[in-house]
Amino acid sequence: MVKLTNRTILVLLLVVAAIVRFYNFAEIPFTHDEFSALSRLHYDTFSTLIREGVMPDGHPAGIQVFLYYWVRLFGSEEWIVKLPFTIFGLLSVWLVYKIADRWFNETTGLLSAAFFATMQFTVMYSQIARPYISGLFFSLLMVYYWSSIILTPGKHFYRNSLFFVISASLCSYNHHFSLLFAVLVGASGLFLVDRKYMLRYIMAGLAIFVLYIPHLKIFFYQLSMGGVGGWLAAPENDFFVNYLGYIFNFSILSLVVALSVMLFGLSRRNRQELNYKYYLLFFVWFLIPLLTGFFYSRYVNAVLQFSVLIFSFTYLLFLLFGHIRPQKPIINLLLVIAILFANTFSLVFTRDHYKLFYQSPYEAMLIDYQEVGQTDSSTISILDTHHRNSAYYSSRLGIDTTGFRWFDSFKDEHEFKCFLENQSMDHTRLYLGSLSSINPLAVPLILDYYPKTEWRRDYAGATSYLFSQEIEQESYLIGKLDFESESPTHWTSLDPEKWSDSISFSGSNSYRMDSETEFGPTFSAYLDDIDPGENDFIEISARVKGSFKSGSQLLVSSLESKGEGVYWGGTPFDSFAPCSDSGDHWITVHHVLKLSDMHLKHRKLQFKAYIWNRGGSSFLVDDFQIKLRPGNRVIYGLNKNFRD
Repeated sequence: MVKLTNRTILVLLLVVAAIVRFYNFAEIPFTHDEFSALSRLHYDTFSTLIREGVMPDGHPAGIQVFLYYWVRLFGSEEWIVKLPFTIFGLLSVWLVYKIADRWFNETTGLLSAAFFATMQFTVMYSQIARPYISGLFFSLLMVYYWSSIILTPGKHFYRNSLFFVISASLCSYNHHFSLLFAVLVGASGLFLVDRKYMLRYIMAGLAIFVLYIPHLKIFFYQLSMGGVGGWLAAPENDFFVNYLGYIFNFSILSLVVALSVMLFGLSRRNRQELNYKYYLLFFVWFLIPLLTGFFYSRYVNAVLQFSVLIFSFTYLLFLLFGHIRPQKPIINLLLVIAILFANTFSLVFTRDHYKLFYQSPYEAMLIDYQEVGQTDSSTISILDTHHRNSAYYSSRLGIDTTGFRWFDSFKDEHEFKCFLENQSMDHTRLYLGSLSSINPLAVPLILDYYPKTEWRRDYAGATSYLFSQEIEQESYLIGKLDFESESPTHWTSLDPEKWSDSISFSGSNSYRMDSETEFGPTFSAYLDDIDPGENDFIEISARVKGSFKSGSQLLVSSLESKGEGVYWGGTPFDSFAPCSDSGDHWITVHHVLKLSDMHLKHRKLQFKAYIWNRGGSSFLVDDFQIKLRPGNRVIYGLNKNFRD
């Protein structure tokens, strides 16, 4: 019978860590960021790689250079590209154990490593060939040798200093936030190192700087570039809560287990036994990168994502479990099993990691296209996706892509509308595969010509639809103004004298806007009463008839909280102008609120929709409608809680 020891528990823990990372390893697809990195490897010279493949990207050169040679040597299959990063992730579990054991004890090491091993944060980034898990490994390696310098400087000081310098340099070449963390660790040592070794410690710091000098030109160039391509929004105050939720897999079970283990430790230890200096150190390490990223993103350029905090989050685990006294192996085993079970359960079922992350949205949209549109002449197909990424999967799957239209080939909404109008004469169905970034007006425009949604398939990062020309299905109608009743609920700014019974799109009446009327009928309701999901869409439409100049008449929406504006947006009528000049027609105009792009954590948030006649012209309005269209619940599911 094998004797139960802490080493046995560690081996068990590492086996579980390997299983959750290597499960169906050959089936893990490339992410968009990996495709981007691979597309910047095809250069003949190293200098060209740096100039064109590194400097415009915004990340340090280290991982891009590594991939440049790795792919040349071993190929570009998904599992080959990801393999070293997954190994980094597995080795990081062992390093967490070693560091926690060094500063606290084996029990803290096992508990911290167990949590670290099975959280989606570390599992997912262990499966992505980008500078996140590599930077975590380098930073843990740096802290491991730095710990020896601080705690036992008289033992192998020069060897530990050498590896500290090497690992800190790797951090600096890996990612700007791992560089920040290396600076933070190095600065901390100035307050903790034995005074007798201060000069040698400073010399080690100078050595790290000297090794970074070749990269300074790249650093300052990328610093001048600003944020992350303009697509990343500045964080709101609830970022901190969401980040903690993400660390705990957005799982009540994982959080309860972690807090229970923490309370178990507190119940068996006196306050006098705690080393508050250690807690302060690790609290600073956890907090400073978080606050730096938050305030830099709020007031300079947006850079803060969960991924850039991966280098410093580990020390939150030390704050949770560092106070726990050394326990017997059997107690350690029970606590580790509880953590492994809770986190693995939430990884698989709460977070749907192996369903969402293992399904490439680029591949899924092509498979759906092949199913419904490739051989069906009655179906027109449109894909809103990345050409390069889709080409990779269409080649692998043997799918002919000449049969669909790229959504980005339409220069604006008007051209897309005219395309739909023309195609609807010969095609009774329309397939749309779309990334999360698609123009929100695309679906309402399609529904004008293909009013029934036959099905919708949701993926992390994308959604596929099949529309048909059958009778429109029941919609989530929030409000409708057909000008048949003079006191409709939620509608204001209605002048009864502007009712017109001479012409209408439907029913008996329409509403006349004239040059003296700047603002037309207004719908107003509290967002809580509408009760949308955070990924839903509020779609506003109206039938209008008249002559519309560029940007002179708009369909507008706004969100207000306690009288202060939270959001305002408008879509001009002329975007939906008739596709031919033959006569004066009723047209349908649209405006859409994509709620996932808005911060909705405000009290008493009021939604308004109205017509703005800022050009001062005359026209008719009929069938003013507000609808709620359910969104893709899991479209941002890899980083957000989709179980609410």
